[in-house]
Amino acid sequence: MELQRPLAVCLAALAAFPAIAQTTSEEETVELGTIMLESATRTETPVDETTRSVTVVDRETVQEQRRVDNNIGDILSKQVPGFSQSTEANTDFGQTLRGRTFLTLIDGVPQSTPLRDGRRSLNSIGGEAIEQVEVIRGGTAMYGFGATGGLVNIITKRPEVGEFNLEVGTGLSFSTEHGDDSLNWETNLNASGRTGRLDYVFSGSFLQRGGRFDADGDRIPADPVGAQGGIADSDTTNLMFKLGYQLDEDQRLEVSTLYYDMAQDSNFAGISFAGNPDTDTKTPALRGNFNPVDPGTENRNLSLTYTNEDLLGSSVDLQFYHADIDVVYSKFPGFSQTRIASEKHGARLTVETPVTLGASGFDVIWGFDYLHDETEQTATDGPNTSPFLEQDAYAGFVQVNAPVGEIGKLSGGVRHEIIDVDVSDFTRANGTFVPGGKLEFDETLFNVSGTLYLSDRTDLYAGFSQGFTVADIGRSITDNTFATTSEAKSEAQKTDNYEIGLRTRQNRWDGTVAVFFNESDNGATFDQNLNIVKQPEQIYGVEATLDVYATDTLTLGGTFTWLEGEVDLDGDGSFEEDLPSTRIAPAKITAYADYAPNDKWRARLQALYSGERNVNSTQFGGTSDIDDYLVFDLYGEIYDVAGGTVELGIDNIFNADYTPVINQAYDLSFAYARAPGRTVSIGYTKRF
Repeated sequence: MELQRPLAVCLAALAAFPAIAQTTSEEETVELGTIMLESATRTETPVDETTRSVTVVDRETVQEQRRVDNNIGDILSKQVPGFSQSTEANTDFGQTLRGRTFLTLIDGVPQSTPLRDGRRSLNSIGGEAIEQVEVIRGGTAMYGFGATGGLVNIITKRPEVGEFNLEVGTGLSFSTEHGDDSLNWETNLNASGRTGRLDYVFSGSFLQRGGRFDADGDRIPADPVGAQGGIADSDTTNLMFKLGYQLDEDQRLEVSTLYYDMAQDSNFAGISFAGNPDTDTKTPALRGNFNPVDPGTENRNLSLTYTNEDLLGSSVDLQFYHADIDVVYSKFPGFSQTRIASEKHGARLTVETPVTLGASGFDVIWGFDYLHDETEQTATDGPNTSPFLEQDAYAGFVQVNAPVGEIGKLSGGVRHEIIDVDVSDFTRANGTFVPGGKLEFDETLFNVSGTLYLSDRTDLYAGFSQGFTVADIGRSITDNTFATTSEAKSEAQKTDNYEIGLRTRQNRWDGTVAVFFNESDNGATFDQNLNIVKQPEQIYGVEATLDVYATDTLTLGGTFTWLEGEVDLDGDGSFEEDLPSTRIAPAKITAYADYAPNDKWRARLQALYSGERNVNSTQFGGTSDIDDYLVFDLYGEIYDVAGGTVELGIDNIFNADYTPVINQAYDLSFAYARAPGRTVSIGYTKRF
């Protein structure tokens, strides 16, 4: 499909949107609380004042979605436009943001491992510990170090008002099609309080999962995507603790720690080759476990943050952090079991300085970032065939946010990154010795965006931003036939991102629509032998959201996402093929109805439709067409039951029999697994 046609359709829809916005009746306005965003500008900014496409998933939404599905990747796929469909597994592989990889932060601490992408950044924290999730859709230079497709900033719980607050919860879930062996149970405890200048919050949870079963009641393989990671038959522990001290009215110190451990020990961890996508024969679970080490993810974070609201007229935020991430993969027949370990520490300084020139004023946000990262992929039961990677990355940035009278605002800035990567000597699996060396990158990234106030309720915004990443350079060095490490410098990726959007806040409804386009000369995909390939590519699409406050008790809404991507196989400027479905998901539509008739109970019915995609690609993940599917979920709360709240959830209410997008895209006998069938959950939470 040519680029001009989809963009023309999207722009026509965008142009029609203001006309629709003007047809609303002048009924009483529904007042909503102001949602503050920390990620887009590195300072607290109301969502409706940003010049970017952003989505904030608040604490209440995260907690209710946990009763339907606990993985963060599943929750975001149902809540965020531009975020691709869930993998129904423990991996981020196949989940993209506007067709590209994204940078994940937890309280500002990077979880992604771009030197050797482990694809576990979303599933490295339990949902119970989350206050909100902020998603910037589209590349951002404000954070850099890998945010080419966007940013997912997970913010952990904050202390509540009061000297002491205690919340205890428990719950269980099971498959209605196979009650035996499918039981999951969870318990959690949250405590927080404030005493004088001291405040604290603790969150602890333990989740034990049984087997997972499809709509026919058949067991799903423990690792449904081959060797990317599953969640069946696993135990997960999540501990989070924050301690804050208010030094005076303007100054604050906070220390935050996180420990997450997920380990899978399954009696059905064998890899079966009995599936057949051509005949729609699903891959069965195979009894056995030949993993030398239990697959899973272990994540340890520590950070110290100092803030000063008035230091010589500026506000200052200084953070030091350490992260230690260890990912173990399932063993694949004929290959060694591998693990990726990434240990990183760094610092981030953000200063916001108000400036007045005559009668005009604007804010200058500036600062510095430093990141030291040591990453290595090793084998648990064989020789190591990948290099040890050690990175030092430095960046300085300046950003100006300025109002334009009363008609809008402008934001623009520059970021300069210096990245040095030391690569050790290593020997490839084919016996080729590769001498190590040092890779040096030096990139300047620009961004500019603006908002035009069309009315008191409707804004038009547009922007350009650049992103840069070393783009899984460890995999590139290992896969390719470079004679020396220095040849890998060309493997880094720089991305240009463009978007234009509209948002409106009417009396009884809110809506957004955005059109985007991004391009890179070094996009990363895989060939049929699963070797990484870097080629020019372009991605374009449209996103929309709608929330209708139909009555005081009923809210309706949903999201829409459509995107497409193309790759230039020979670098001649002509884009010959589609990007594979591991990068470009089919169209996605979500819808919901939330009903709260009184203070005794509420219920939410939601649906996700994943469309078809006919692919023209010779790359891995692009040789099969994708079939559509439709899934409904139900969530409910009953209040004041023995002083607590009963939570009910049904995932896949109508027991739809479908194959997730990632499993269809793989098109392989060992990874053609079905999605889980109907699953019922019940929980109880009591506050003291």
